[in-house]
Amino acid sequence: MLDTATVQMIKATVPALQIHANDITSHFYPLLFAQHPEVLPYFNQTNQGKGTQPKALANAVIAYGANIDELGNLSDAVSKIVQKHTALGIFPEQYDAVGSCLLQAIKAVLGDAATDEVIDA
Repeated sequence: MLDTATVQMIKATVPALQIHANDITSHFYPLLFAQHPEVLPYFNQTNQGKGTQPKALANAVIAYGANIDELGNLSDAVSKIVQKHTALGIFPEQYDAVGSCLLQAIKAVLGDAATDEVIDA
């Protein structure tokens, strides 16, 4: 369970995420594929080209931040993600790669606004 300060920090990032989420995810995918090319086959390149995958991730990041204190609100969406990732055979360590690259993309796009405290939260 997250402490109150962490929850508040995450919720405070939502306005910035709403403004910059598409830039973050557009930066994220090339970073992920460059640092972890082994994950490339898991991603539909048509959806990458159309921008639907980055948009879906942007929406998920915003929804997670906005609902950090009420994660049950995301049950249906998380269930769909779990089903998709299970069908694809995603491994736990691949989530670490995604998390690392997502945080790098947030830092790159938000710059100084992405303080150590924000990134840690």
